[in-house]
Amino acid sequence: MSYPSPAHALAAIAKELGAEGLQFDETGLARINIGKNVVVAFGQGVRSDCLDFLAEIPLKIDQLSKETACQLLLENFRTGGPGLPSFSINPSDGSVLMTNSLPVHRLSIEEIMDSFRRFTAVVVHFNGEGLHQLREGSTPDDATIN
Repeated sequence: MSYPSPAHALAAIAKELGAEGLQFDETGLARINIGKNVVVAFGQGVRSDCLDFLAEIPLKIDQLSKETACQLLLENFRTGGPGLPSFSINPSDGSVLMTNSLPVHRLSIEEIMDSFRRFTAVVVHFNGEGLHQLREGSTPDDATIN
């Protein structure tokens, strides 16, 4: 079964996660805690048939060397693709974001949940060991992206 709208897909995800009642707020987001320090937001996609996943990595782009920041963003082209997480930057504060957009009208709940599990695994990695690796790859003396 596919879903006619992000709201229908969110209700199915909430049921799968045991978080029934999860719904979009007035800003178009619904948030859920994953573990201790990770929050994943579901958003009504820019396209009416898509559901977006969004999570912040606790790092600002200006904390990374120019080379590391470019590698991070280029990772989207190396490993990204439909249904796979990608990195982006929040223009309002420079925080590093992990995002994913799913065409829910073409996906079953199993496919959506598989994408959600992969997404959260990557987000959890970059809130732990992956974050440490990013920070180690950027020294304060390196040039930064401003």
